[in-house]
Amino acid sequence: MKRIFLRLAVSLITFTIGVSATAIHWLYGLPDASLPIVTTIYPRSSCFPGLSVPVPKPGSQTHYFPSRALSYDEWSSQFLNGWYSRQLKAMNELPLSALEKEDESYRFLWLRSFHKPVVIHVGRTGERHFMVVKRLNGLGGYYPGTFDLYWARPLSENDWNAFMVHLEHSTYWKLPTPADIASTDGAQWVMEGYRDGRYHVVDRQSPDAGAYRDACLFLLRQSGLLAEIPAKEVY
Repeated sequence: MKRIFLRLAVSLITFTIGVSATAIHWLYGLPDASLPIVTTIYPRSSCFPGLSVPVPKPGSQTHYFPSRALSYDEWSSQFLNGWYSRQLKAMNELPLSALEKEDESYRFLWLRSFHKPVVIHVGRTGERHFMVVKRLNGLGGYYPGTFDLYWARPLSENDWNAFMVHLEHSTYWKLPTPADIASTDGAQWVMEGYRDGRYHVVDRQSPDAGAYRDACLFLLRQSGLLAEIPAKEVY
């Protein structure tokens, strides 16, 4: 009986070794597998250049906004230009075309009549992306005030691409600029864009739910400001 068990054990071990050797020979005999080359794809807007205007760098745009860009009416355009420019100047902002090191720039100016002015600037330089957030202690509809908050940080590629998708959904570059200002007690949601030597600005007063509002809210959310602002003050 012992001899039978011994023979069975030897046979089992021999069979196992044979199977293992065959498997190893088959595995290493396969041709080398090559991984596919993965190319990073950057979302680009299908609506660019849209209604944008050529403003070449550097510094050719001496004012924040091109002449009569904010309204079809000359008086309204001058009024809005002066109002928005005072806020941007108090935040030490420059015209987007003056930012020579940035390949692509967007700036969201949020002016609520009775709350602190906010600006959020996101940009791309080569493969690097960043976000700058500034807030003043004045009132968006009146006087700017002085700095209440000011910080900058890198922006991940995923967050940048997500913002690009928001702009695409809103057809940002094709949106007409002027806002229909029905009241002086609302909030101005102003988004500027600069890319490939072209400039565009969209101005809306307390926009309803929609893709443009969502794009602006995305920046507020990424900045962390939206989490600390009561819902009734987001208008």
